[in-house]
Amino acid sequence: MKEIRVEVQSDHLERMASVRKPILAVAELVWNSLDADATKVRVNFRHNRLGGLDAVRVTDNGHGIDYEEATPAFRNLGGSWKKNRQRSKQRRRLLHGKAGKGRFRAFTLGRDVTWKTRYQDNGATNGYTITGHASDLGVFSLGDPEPVRRAGTGTTVVVSNIRKNFRSIYGPDAVYEITRYFALYLREYPDVEIRYDGTRIDPTSVQEYEEDYKLESITLRDGRVVEATLTVIEWRTAADRSLYLCDEGGFALAEVPPGIHAPGFVFTAYLKCDVLREFDDQAVLALEELHPDLKELLDTAKAKLREHFRRRSAEVAAGLVEQWKTEDVYPYEGEPANLIERAERQVFDVLALDLNAYMPEFEELGPQGKRLSFRLLKHAIEASPRAVQRIIGEVLDLPQEKQVEFADLLERTSLAAVINASKVVADRLDFLRVIEILLFDPKAKQKFLERSQLHKLLEDRTWLFGEEFSLTLSDKGLTEVLRKHLENLGREELCPAPVRRQNGSIGIVDLMLSRRIPHPRPDQREHLVVELKRPTQSIDSGVVDQIESYAFAVAEDERFKDTDTRWVFWAVSNDVAANVRRRCRQPNRPVGLLFDDEDRRLSIWVRSWGEILEECRGRLQFFQEHLEYSPDDEAALARLRQMHEKYVPAAAAK
Repeated sequence: MKEIRVEVQSDHLERMASVRKPILAVAELVWNSLDADATKVRVNFRHNRLGGLDAVRVTDNGHGIDYEEATPAFRNLGGSWKKNRQRSKQRRRLLHGKAGKGRFRAFTLGRDVTWKTRYQDNGATNGYTITGHASDLGVFSLGDPEPVRRAGTGTTVVVSNIRKNFRSIYGPDAVYEITRYFALYLREYPDVEIRYDGTRIDPTSVQEYEEDYKLESITLRDGRVVEATLTVIEWRTAADRSLYLCDEGGFALAEVPPGIHAPGFVFTAYLKCDVLREFDDQAVLALEELHPDLKELLDTAKAKLREHFRRRSAEVAAGLVEQWKTEDVYPYEGEPANLIERAERQVFDVLALDLNAYMPEFEELGPQGKRLSFRLLKHAIEASPRAVQRIIGEVLDLPQEKQVEFADLLERTSLAAVINASKVVADRLDFLRVIEILLFDPKAKQKFLERSQLHKLLEDRTWLFGEEFSLTLSDKGLTEVLRKHLENLGREELCPAPVRRQNGSIGIVDLMLSRRIPHPRPDQREHLVVELKRPTQSIDSGVVDQIESYAFAVAEDERFKDTDTRWVFWAVSNDVAANVRRRCRQPNRPVGLLFDDEDRRLSIWVRSWGEILEECRGRLQFFQEHLEYSPDDEAALARLRQMHEKYVPAAAAK
C-alpha cells in the first residue's frame, strides 16, 4: 500500500470536483471506461431501504489501469497515458479525456470513491484497488497488485457516502439524457454497449431523423481558420432541446440552449469543432456570448439549425396535409380561391401541425373526431386567427402535469365556466386598479363626480362592499328604500306614506345592498345603505349629520320597528375629518363605528375608500396569485371606458 499525492493546489481540485449537472459526473466515469477500450459498460445505482441513493457503480470490460501507470495518472493532472495520444491503445478509438478530470468529478456525487481494476501483466491478470476521499482531496491510497482468478480485464468504480439523493441521475429521464449525450459516439462505434440503470442505451430506438451539415469556415481572432460540422438528431420522445459543444471526435464537452424556435420538433444538435477542446481547456465554454470566437461559432450553428427546421417543417407539414386529405378530414377543398384563403390555409396548416405534434391523443382520434376538430379550428381562424393561435399556444405550452390537471378540471366543470371564473377575477382586479386611479389620482379625482359617475360605476360592482350583498336599489329616496324592503318581505300594502327625515325632507339613498341572514325564519334580513361622497369631499360633521338623519328616519319609522331587520349605514369617501375620526375611535369599539343601537338594530359606520379597497384586495389576493395576473393601468382604463365612457372622466386616461 502506498500513497499518491496530486501535485496541484487544493482549490483547483475542488473546482474540478464540481460539475453543473451531477449526471455529467457519471458520464465522465463512462468516458473513462470507453477510453480504456471497454465494449461493455454498466452503470448501476444502489438504494437503501428508504429509497435513497446509497452508491453509484460503473463497471467495464476495458483494459484496466496498468499498475505502473497508476501513479503518474493519479499524481499529475494531464499526466496519464492519454496525454500524447489521439486514439485508444487497442481498438484505436478516438480518446475523450486527457486531463484526468473525470476521476475528480466523481467526488461531486459522493465523499468516497474506490477503483477496483484488473489488467494484463506478462500474460497474467493482476488487480489492485485505489481509494480516495473528499475530506483529503488529491490524496489517493494505492493498493499492492495481486493475481486475480477472475477472467478478463476491466475496472469497477464505486462512489459511496453519497452527498444527497441526486434523483436527476437515475430513472427514465436520466436514461434519455445519457442517450443524447453518447449518441454520436455510439453511432461511430456500434459495437459498444452501455447499460444505464438497467436499460441499454440505443439512440436509434428513439431517433426520428438525423442529418449532418458542414458549416462555413470560421476565421478566429488569431487568424486561424477552423472547420466545423453540425449533426441534428430529432427524437420521437419528449425532452429538453439541447446544443452540445463537442470536440472533433464528437465528445460532448458542454451543453447550451439551442436558442431557436422549432415548433413540433424535439431535437439535439451536436456542434463539432477541434477548437472547442481548446476552449474547454481554457474554461471559456460557459462564456458563450462573451467570447467572440465562440459566439461566432454558435451563431453559425444556430443559423444552420434554423435553416434545417424551416425545411423540415415544410416537409412534415406537406406530408401531414396530404395524409389528412387522403383521410378526408382536411377542411379545405381544391385550390385557394384568393390570397386571403391562401393565407388562412397557411395559418391552419401551422396550427394543425402544432396540434398534431403537441397532443399525442389527437392522432388517436378517429376520422370523425379529427374532422370536427379541424372544422372548429378553421372557423376560429376565419373569425380571429390571432386569438386562436394565442389560445392553442398557451394550452400546448402547458407542462405535462398541468395538461393532466386541466383535463381533470374539465371533467368536473366546463371550459366556459373556467373562463368565466377567471374573467370575473381578472375584471375585478382591473376595476380595483381603475377605481384607485379615479379616486386617488390628483387630476382624475378633481373631475370624478359623485352621483353621475361614481354611483353608476358601483351599481354593478357592489362586491366591493362584500360578497354577501346584492344590489337592491340605487339613488332612491327613503320611501323607495322602505317600499323595496317591504316588497322583499311580501308586505307592499304597508307602504303608502313617504319616510321623512326630522327636517321633513325625503332623503336620497345612494346605494342600498341587501342580504338575507341564514336562519329558520326567512324574514330576517340585513340592509347596507351606502352614502357615497365624491373623492374631494371628506367625511365631516355635515356628512355625519346627513347619514345619521337617514338612519334615524328609518329607525323611528313605525313600519320598521320591532322587525327582524338590521340596518347598517356607511358614509364613504377618501378622507375623514379629524373630529369625525376621533368619534370613530372610541375604546371597546371597532374602528369606524360611529353609532350602534342594538335595540333598534341599527349601526352607522364611517369608512374610507383606502380601507374598503384594501379589504377587497385581500379577498382577491389568493386568486390573483394563482391566476398570475397583474392589472395594466392603461388596458384596464381602456376596457372600462369602452363599457362606460360617460362615467369615466377624461383626465383619468391622461
